[in-house]
Amino acid sequence: GPELELPGYGCEDHFLEADTTEHSYDSLAKLIDAGAADDLLVDFGLPVRHGAALYNCRVYVRKREVLLVRPKMALADSDNYREGRYFVSW
Repeated sequence: GPELELPGYGCEDHFLEADTTEHSYDSLAKLIDAGAADDLLVDFGLPVRHGAALYNCRVYVRKREVLLVRPKMALADSDNYREGRYFVSW
């Protein structure tokens, strides 16, 4: 799926609110429970908090199991992009 597909890429300052991350986790859980990744490997985009850091991540799921959480390593911070305002790179 696209980058930050669960909350939407354009959330801007809403990424600074804990609810945005929590709602993304809830949406991911509902998709997994509904069997969205039962028969194939699915790549979801969402923010993931680890400690005090917020990461822009890809979460890979197959057979209702999270296989990998991959934080973005190079944030976009030029022109219209301000990812460094909300996220930290891995």
